[in-house]
Amino acid sequence: MNCDLEQALPAWLAAIGTIAVAILAIWGDWFRSVFAGPKLELSLRDPLGDLNSRANGTRVIYYHITVTNTRTWSAAKAVRLMVVAVDKLRPGDTYLPEHLAVPIQLNWAFASFHEQFPTVVQDDICDFGFLDQGAARFELALYVRPNNFKGYVAANETMRVSIVASGHNVQPSKPLVIEVAWDGKWSADKDEMRRHLVIREVKE
Repeated sequence: MNCDLEQALPAWLAAIGTIAVAILAIWGDWFRSVFAGPKLELSLRDPLGDLNSRANGTRVIYYHITVTNTRTWSAAKAVRLMVVAVDKLRPGDTYLPEHLAVPIQLNWAFASFHEQFPTVVQDDICDFGFLDQGAARFELALYVRPNNFKGYVAANETMRVSIVASGHNVQPSKPLVIEVAWDGKWSADKDEMRRHLVIREVKE
């Protein structure tokens, strides 16, 4: 019996090897992207935001997202962050989705000087949204803003935004959900401002 087993073993190993080669030929790219390819993770960079001024002197607070490639040995190519869902808080503490015909790309930080579809080896910074002094609402930082897009927060409104990172050679990231709530007031003091504009990650 042992002799028969020893004789059959090479044939079994050859068969397994042939099957493995066939599987990799068909699904090799998928296996590489899942187990050895880049992996992107998203996080809110600073819930207090970044106070700045526009060219006309208007003060503005920007909020950002950090994009991290946890597998730095494999560069993520043509990366973009997409808004995939917008939900507004309604009476009864219920979040209802706003119409979003297609996912919409967020701006990379300093979009005028930043490649729109960059390669991310380690990390990069993406704009999330902004609130200008004197403005009527908080806006998301988008490359394109459809006329019917309602992804903004006016006074006494709350919104949740779901964002996913993707690329040519990377699986879509786990969605990052950010909640934005604003009471309509503005302050250049960031510690004071966080009492009026609350931006936080939603852990669910």
